[in-house]
Parts: sequence; C-alpha cells; structure tokens
Amino acid sequence: MKTTFSLLVFLIGASCIMLACGGKLGSADASKLADSSEALVKQVCTRCHEWIPPDMLDKSTWTESVLPVMAAKMGVYEMDGKTFFNEKNDPNAAGVYPDKPQIDMETLRAVFNYFEVKAPDALPAQKRSNPIGAESNLFGVEFPQITAEPGAVTTFVGIRPAQKQILAGISGSKSAVGLFDNKLKPLSSLTMPSAPAWIEPADATHFWVTCMGNIFPNNAKEGQLIEVNVQNNKLNAGKKLLEGLPRPVQIQKATLESSGDILVNGFGHLRGRLYYQKAGTEKVTVLRDMPGCLHSKVIDWDKDGKNDVIALFTQGKEAIVLFRNLGGGRFEEKELLSFLPVNGSSWFEIADVNSDGKNDIVYTCGDNADYSVILKPYHGVYIYENKGNNIFEQSWFYPVHGAYRVMLRDFDLDKDLDMVSIAYFADFTGQPEETLLYFENKGNNNWLPFRLPGALNGRWLTMDAGDVDGDGDEDIVLGNFSQGPQSFITQEMVNRFGSAPPFTLLRNKTR
Repeated sequence: MKTTFSLLVFLIGASCIMLACGGKLGSADASKLADSSEALVKQVCTRCHEWIPPDMLDKSTWTESVLPVMAAKMGVYEMDGKTFFNEKNDPNAAGVYPDKPQIDMETLRAVFNYFEVKAPDALPAQKRSNPIGAESNLFGVEFPQITAEPGAVTTFVGIRPAQKQILAGISGSKSAVGLFDNKLKPLSSLTMPSAPAWIEPADATHFWVTCMGNIFPNNAKEGQLIEVNVQNNKLNAGKKLLEGLPRPVQIQKATLESSGDILVNGFGHLRGRLYYQKAGTEKVTVLRDMPGCLHSKVIDWDKDGKNDVIALFTQGKEAIVLFRNLGGGRFEEKELLSFLPVNGSSWFEIADVNSDGKNDIVYTCGDNADYSVILKPYHGVYIYENKGNNIFEQSWFYPVHGAYRVMLRDFDLDKDLDMVSIAYFADFTGQPEETLLYFENKGNNNWLPFRLPGALNGRWLTMDAGDVDGDGDEDIVLGNFSQGPQSFITQEMVNRFGSAPPFTLLRNKTR
C-alpha cells in the first residue's frame, strides 16, 4: 500500500511539475490525472474536516477562494506567484498557521487540479416541492416608536411574555440594550460596552447580557458578561460577571454542576471554546475546545435528572453535539448530526415535530459570509426525525438561500407546530420574499410556505416569538442587522435597510 501510494504521489508530482514549467495537459489527460489523484486528494482534505465532494461548489469558488485558504492553513502561503490570505501574524491565532508547509507543492497542485477538473462551472438551481405561496394574512406589521441611527445593527431581540415587553440589543456609534412595551414604545435604554449578542433572564429582576466585543470576525478576547437589573420598567447598570471572553455569542445561566453555573458559547474565530464556570467558583469545565459554537440548549436529554447540553458548532467542523452530563463535572460527547463545512450552519431548534413523543431537530444552514460566497441550493430548513438511540434521519428539506434561523410555534392555533424562517443571505435580487417565510403545518410532513408581510423592512439576522400582548397567540419580533456583506443584495436595499427601524413586530391577528 505504501509503495502504491508513493508511486501515485510521484506520478501526480511529475504531471504537476510539467504544468508548473509551462507544459499543458489536454482535457482528457487532466481528467485522468484527477481520477488517479482522488484518493490522495481525499486524504489531504479530510485531515481537518469531512470530505467535501467537488460538486458542492463551483470551479471558480474552489480554486480562487476555498483552496487558497486551505493551503494557507497547511503552511503554504504562496504558489505560482499568488499570495494566499492568512492571519498568521495575529497573536491570538498562534498555532493555527504552521511555520513550515504541511504539504508538498506537487500534492497541493494535484488538489487544485482535481477540483478544477471535477467541480461544475455553476451550481444547479433550487428544487422546491412547493412554491412560495401568497402573502399570509396571519400577521400585521408594526415598528418601534423611535428614530433609528443610520447604519445601526440589531444583534438581539427577545420577547418577555409575562411582562408584555420586548428587549433589543443594538449596536451603532454606541451599543445598548433597549426595553419596549407591547405597543413598541421605548421604556428604558442602557449603554453596553459592546454589541449585546444574547440577553438571558437570570431571575425575575435581573438579566445577563452577553457583550461579544467586535461583531465581525476577529480573534480578540474582548467579550464580557454584564448583569443588568430592571425595576419599574427601568434598566439599571449592574456588575460585570466575566470578561476577556473569546467573542461570545450566547451565555446562559444553567444547572450543570450547581445552580447558577455560567455556560459560555465562546464562538471566537480561529480559536474558541464551549465551557462553563461553576457557580461561585473560578472552576472552568471545557466541553469542547473548538471555535464556532453558535447556539446551545440546556436540556435533560436522556431524562436522568441531570441537565445535558446540546450545541451547534459551525466553522470547519460543523455539527450538532450532545454533551451528556455524567455528574461531577464529567460529560460524554456524542455528535448527533454532522454537516459539511460548506453548509454554513446557522441555527437549530428541538421540538417533537411529528408528535411521536421524541424530540426532533429542526436545523437551518445559510451562513454565506466566509470563503464560498455563492448561492447554494442546499441552503435552507431541514427536519431531522428522531429514530431513537440518538439516531436522526432527514425527513424534510425546503431550500432557502441564506437561511439563518427558524422558530416553531402553533402560530395559527390549530394545535400543531408551524414554522417561521429568516434568511440573512437570501437571494434579494432574484427572490427577496425568501428572506421571511411562514410554513403552515398541514400534517404528515407537509409544510406549505407563504410570504410574510414586512419581509423587506429590514435584513433579518435574529428573531424571537412569544405572546407579547397577552391575547393568547404567538407574535414575532425581527431584528434588522443592516450592515455586513453585500452579496446578493442591491445598493438600494443596503440604503433602505440602513435607515429602517432596528426591529419589526409581526403581531399575530389570530386572536
């Protein structure tokens, strides 16, 4: 086997040297070379993540964007006069980029050649079982009674059903948490050190505000956890609970070892981790020492009386992972679902979708801001059915370019779960309606998609659902993140979203 592999490398290397020296392979020879190198390419490309079939991206995206990034992370920063993007000099990225090449140039050229030959010129269009229907009349559209700062971004929205209030985290020239009543009148505002990525109720009168530091990708550890108290509908400055966090996107109060443990989703960038700090101590337990933990849920998954953690990891190794609590600060890790790095995993919900008594997973993928910025037909909303014994099978998929979040509620009060999805990287120029969709549950995994009013009143990155007015039906609040990548979007939309209100309420009219 070793001799065969060495001979394969030699043959590929000889062909690649010919290419580098000005030789030219015909299309038939290039195809044969690609076929012969497939085993080698797979070995190279699965060192860090799952194998990505070449037809998942187009030819240009592979060779001009994705493969150069891969090369840099294998210690090759230049090839054939082209310099590859890297963050090697960032002190917070130490160890990510090797000092010496981890791959020889002939093998690297074979990898480039393989994807250039095997990848399609363009990806196919979406295939939808049901077209997007007419606009639903289930909701009315309302806006907050404030004047938005141009270009401000909304990083969090949440409904407080018991108080009939809305919380919003907004970042512009300054970052703040805003409190609004159910008529969207502002009640109070409190300045924060950086963008509030998550607001978690700590008790009846206190919030934990996750301040993530710089919103956009970076390796700095500037995140903080701030406790805020609210009295008489007024937000008051509280104490700093944690600081120096790796770009956290969610922090929760949880009982994992003891009541009041702090679970931190340190998304980071090239470095990050999911961990918790035991209440009242400095003890830290790391669940996974990897970047990209976007969303987590604390749940007694196995019903043994101890809280477990289920978390979505994005970045290179995308997966939904169960951390089963064994007690005493010990956890057993199991991947419930794994995904390809090109998926752009963005959210998940846990719900018994088919009413069989087992929790299913509803998942969205659509993050499209990294290295493969093209419309992908496999982006959208997925349902994975729980078959028992922690085995899940895909039972439904609806393509939505840039799908970013999904929520399940009985919106029409017919005693089954419906869905609403948002898409931050929607195809705004071709089908802008997909940025905000309502899926009515017709039973037997038949979900009818409808447009929703107010879809183009903002660019939606975050949302929440809850009964904000106490009338017995579920309303929806949408956060307008107006800045960010301008792929798939017109300049007119960029300008319009930048001057739009920070959030929009879809008030349910069922009752």
